[in-house]
Amino acid sequence: MQHVPIAPGAGLNEKDQHREGRRSLLALSYDDFEARIVSQLTAAVGPFGFDAGRDIAGITVNRWPHGYAYEYNELFDDPAWSPANGPHLKARERIGRISIANSDASAYAYVNGAFDAALRAVEEQFGRG
Repeated sequence: MQHVPIAPGAGLNEKDQHREGRRSLLALSYDDFEARIVSQLTAAVGPFGFDAGRDIAGITVNRWPHGYAYEYNELFDDPAWSPANGPHLKARERIGRISIANSDASAYAYVNGAFDAALRAVEEQFGRG
């Protein structure tokens, strides 16, 4: 299950939508998550025999208040910025034996962005990057 908090119709730009999403996630308690999960599962599979009290052994919530890595948006950001060119390059610069590896370092919100950043960071440490 996944929930991406947004604020449609609020007149917010993309970055402010991200901020509002973080705020709304952090405001939810575990009880809020549990109630919504049970409600959603019951509505989706309850008619087919699902019983939350019987069928849910545990619930794990991964609350990522930072949301996805920010990807440059050609409508709002400097048009020259991209995964190959932008301020994230400065933020991920190697510092001695420390190399930064995460999807933010790639300006790409998906797992392959994180993998690419990890490979780059390892290569930096071995003098190949």
